[in-house]
Amino acid sequence: MSGARSPRVQALLTAAVAVIADEGLKGLTHRAVDRRAQVPAGSTSYYFRTRQTLFAGVIAFIAEQEVADIEAATVSEDLAEAPPVRQIADRFAGVLAHWLGPQRDRTRARLEIILLTARHPEGELGTELLRAREKFIGQAQLLATALGSPDPEEGGRIVVAFTEGLTYDGVTRPEPGNTDRAALRQMVERLLLALAG
Repeated sequence: MSGARSPRVQALLTAAVAVIADEGLKGLTHRAVDRRAQVPAGSTSYYFRTRQTLFAGVIAFIAEQEVADIEAATVSEDLAEAPPVRQIADRFAGVLAHWLGPQRDRTRARLEIILLTARHPEGELGTELLRAREKFIGQAQLLATALGSPDPEEGGRIVVAFTEGLTYDGVTRPEPGNTDRAALRQMVERLLLALAG
């Protein structure tokens, strides 16, 4: 768990995420992480003996951070009296704006990893990220239920697929409207209203 990691390991994993975001998975080496973290050569290999253990550490780190983001999502203060659907849309938009703004590197790294694990479904490396996605789907299904969706399970999956599409669009086409919370909220709200029927 993230709470058990030392600050040094946290810094190395953050640097590893930045390396993947900038150079792709082929760029992930112990030396590259040492350079990015600005630590003495050999520091990363001390904590992660092999590239595989480093990669697994990065995946677990990303998954934990994203689950924490989902669980910590709150509604903007100015929407405290807004209709429930707008508040729900705002929570989703807040997570998306965070992933596409301050945590853009982490999001880019996650997409790189997801593409790799999709090509090798027999491996176990993607399990942590799949758990994080299932957590997101679970929350979306609960929200779909609260909105009165006739099929909350399907509705939740549609919401997640839609938000993942917005995430991909925001990473590959970084325009102001793609990372603005208010703009994202409007798009998510339209979808939620459609699902509620």
